[in-house]
Amino acid sequence: MRFGLVCPIQDVESPLDVLLDQLRAEVRAADEAGFDAFFLPEFHQTRGGGIVSPLLTGAALAEGTRRIRVGQAVVPAPLHHPVRLAEDVAMTSWLTRGRAMLGVGVGHLPADFRLYGVDRDARFDLLRDLLDVVDAAWSGEPFDVTGRTGRWQGHVTPAPYGGRRPEVIMGSHGPRGLALAARRADLWLSDPQRHVDVVAQLAATVRAEAARAGREVGIGMFRDAWIGESRAACEKVWLPHAMAVHRLYFNVGVYLPEFEPWVRDVGSRADFTPQLVAPGRFLYGTGEELRAEITDWRARTGADYLALRMRQPGGPGHEATLEAIARFGAEVIGPLQDRTGKATT
Repeated sequence: MRFGLVCPIQDVESPLDVLLDQLRAEVRAADEAGFDAFFLPEFHQTRGGGIVSPLLTGAALAEGTRRIRVGQAVVPAPLHHPVRLAEDVAMTSWLTRGRAMLGVGVGHLPADFRLYGVDRDARFDLLRDLLDVVDAAWSGEPFDVTGRTGRWQGHVTPAPYGGRRPEVIMGSHGPRGLALAARRADLWLSDPQRHVDVVAQLAATVRAEAARAGREVGIGMFRDAWIGESRAACEKVWLPHAMAVHRLYFNVGVYLPEFEPWVRDVGSRADFTPQLVAPGRFLYGTGEELRAEITDWRARTGADYLALRMRQPGGPGHEATLEAIARFGAEVIGPLQDRTGKATT
């Protein structure tokens, strides 16, 4: 089992320059704690502003690290020019000596497609073309790709560091996205809103589709997580902030009745409770409790990657997050290491 750290894109108490300095320290702490990678989401038009360029920011935050990889969870690929994205990831791989990843999704917020002047109805065709162009661009050879939405000719140099193709992660939950992830991604990453049992069902779909294509795909889960002296302590200092983020998800329609039938019964803010939302989605408690739950989740889903968002925009703050990162490394990642140094349950 590999573990990644998902960074927040804003903090309600800190200006952006302060947050960026804090995230640099948190990424270094994650590097020391044994996390495999850190990830930045991509959002636009956030109230109060926030980090909007995950590749640029990720390359800056990786400065001074030794082994942790740099990824995104995820970029809305149709909003990006495929050659520009391929070049940016290639340069990140050079800056980090081969530690760049690419995390993509199809995107969904209509306002962002309007902001970028991109046809939202064409987003799956745009994503497929982007994946074709990125693969061709990373080959180090001249290419001529004709897709559903355009034609791209040229020769992108340099190829990624060491000639190694960066790992491609894809976030998706609909049928078309799952099929595309099965055939093109190295790792499928579930949404943080999906219950672990739903993740298991979606993961089975991805694995079956990948098998039909003669390939294998890793299974990853994006989860909100915290570690503390007890579950009660986590519920006091961390849970309200995680719930605030998931209420936002609910308000913008990311919780879906086909996956969460209870959505139809939530008529007010009071109905959206931790008792309803946290089980099977939030990972929090003592190190021992986290290890047990991770083992259970892995058995149920076959997941081999957990991307964990610990700090939320509302808190806990920087110092508490540094402590939690170190503690997670010592009490969860470390004990789950096998003798070869590969994290496993």
